[in-house]
Parts: sequence; C-alpha cells; structure tokens
Amino acid sequence: MPRSSSAWGAAHHGIRIDQPVHVLVGTAAHRRLAPDFREHVCAAPLAGREFYRLAEGVFSAGAALALALLELVYETCGTYQTRRTGVGSAYDVPPLACVDDLRTFVARNPSLVGAGKLGRVLRYTADRSASARETKQALVLGLPLRQGGEGLGIPRMNFVVRASPAARAISGRSSFRCDLCWPEAKLDVEYQSRFAHEGEASRLRDSRRTNALMAMGWTVVGVTNDELDSLAATETIARTIRRHLGKRSQFRIDDLHARKLELRRQLGLGVG
Repeated sequence: MPRSSSAWGAAHHGIRIDQPVHVLVGTAAHRRLAPDFREHVCAAPLAGREFYRLAEGVFSAGAALALALLELVYETCGTYQTRRTGVGSAYDVPPLACVDDLRTFVARNPSLVGAGKLGRVLRYTADRSASARETKQALVLGLPLRQGGEGLGIPRMNFVVRASPAARAISGRSSFRCDLCWPEAKLDVEYQSRFAHEGEASRLRDSRRTNALMAMGWTVVGVTNDELDSLAATETIARTIRRHLGKRSQFRIDDLHARKLELRRQLGLGVG
C-alpha cells in the first residue's frame, strides 16, 4: 500500500488527489499512515459497491461518501463538472451517480456517519442538471420557504418531451429538452445562459422551440442570467410559476426575506 499521497498520485495519473487526504481505516491501529493523511476510524461494515479499487487493500470512496453539500449532489448526478468533481470545468459529461443510487446507498448504510444528513439532502435533489447555474435556479425556486426557497417543489431537470406532429412541423425536432420542468403542469422554465442563447440563429431556434411547445399546450418561462441574480426578478417569476402550478401564495414566515437572502449568499447569487 502506498505510504503517501504523492505515491498514490504517481500510481494513478488520472486521479486528482487533494491534500490532506482523508482516509477511512478499520481500527485505531491503522492510524498515522503519513503526515499528509487524515485518518478516520470507521468500524461499521459498508454495504454496496460504492468503492473503486486503487491497490491491494486500498479503495477510493465513490460519489456517495464524498458528498457534503447539496450543490455537490446535483453536480455528481448531473452532466457538468467543476473543480468539485473534476480537474476542470466541463459540460455534457456522463453523470458520476444518480439520485436513486445514492438513496439506496444511504438505506444500506444507515449507521455510517453522515448518512442521515445525506438522506435529508436527497429529498431536494434531481438528476441531469446541465450546469451550476441551472442547479442554483432549481434550488432557489424549489427549496421550501423555511430554507429560503420559493417553495415550488424541486423540478425535473432536462426532462425530455416528445414532439407532436404539429410541434415537429414547426421546429423540425422530434423532442425537446426542458431545463427545469414540472411535467404534470406542462411547465418548462428555461435558463437562458449567454453562451447558449446569443446570436440570431439561437434566437430563431428558441422561438421555434417555444412555439412548438406552446402548440402542445405547454407554458414556457425564460429566466436570464441577470434575472437569476436579482431577488426581485426571481420572486416575480416565482409568482408566475406558482399561479400556473396552483400553489398557495399566502406565507406566514416572519423572516422569509432574510432566509431568501441567506440562501442566495450560500449559493453565491446576487440580489439585484
């Protein structure tokens, strides 16, 4: 077994190893591997297949054990990566895990430290987020009011809608991918990033897509980057979504505004 993180890095060039390296060991007798390790005793047996073999007797924790933050779960189960889960930023990458697999892991390992916290986090997660900004938008709109969200319920992410013949004639497409979607209400909320929605060709494509979905009875709501960074704009958009979903608009949380500001601070969003 390698006795230092540098030896692990040399043996596995495709893996980025941040220091200090946190290591699970079976007993206290295995502590003090090297100065750049931080050992944690875990005597509980671990079920499932959430580990990757690096060397004889050495395994790397899969996504389930590495998660600590809600955004990290979205990224792990999404199609993008940042420095949290990869060497650099990238899009259209295969997900590292899915929410159902993480729920299964928690159910199999209830005694593991942090399992309860992860289980609570998973109630507010979704697969297939395509960017960090989409994740932030889903959390701001979907989290309960007591947590500073708009209480609209966590949407489906990048949900695929099959085009009707009429919609196919308008758009020339057989399906549409909806960024944030409430399928039962036929509601599609699109995050209009500068990168993906600039230029005349993009505007024409977006217009045909919107018209095609509307022809199928869908409602399409666009959210720009600046609107996401504005609390007032987000609240206005949330009211529109709330009416469409038929949700109550009466709130009885005295410090709701402060909770929204705190959530935005934690997500790194502006207030406008």
